[in-house]
Amino acid sequence: MSRTATDHTQTFITRQFMAGNSPAVRIPTSMAFPPRTELVVIREGDRIIVEPKEKRLGDIPRLLHALNDHFIGGRPEFEETERDWS
Repeated sequence: MSRTATDHTQTFITRQFMAGNSPAVRIPTSMAFPPRTELVVIREGDRIIVEPKEKRLGDIPRLLHALNDHFIGGRPEFEETERDWS
């Protein structure tokens, strides 16, 4: 296992195995989430990311950066329409 002091990244080499009918991997206790933590599994190409469902305040910059992929440009101008209030 290797650590990088700047980003708190830990690396652990493991292999996929079958647990019943589901593929599974073992992770060391030092990398585990607290018990009963609800997790989200995301597939990004060849990567599988496991993260807590509940977001933390520190995740906001990453979440905002992810929105850039879906941003279509400037905000459309508001067009006032005449309404019949009778």
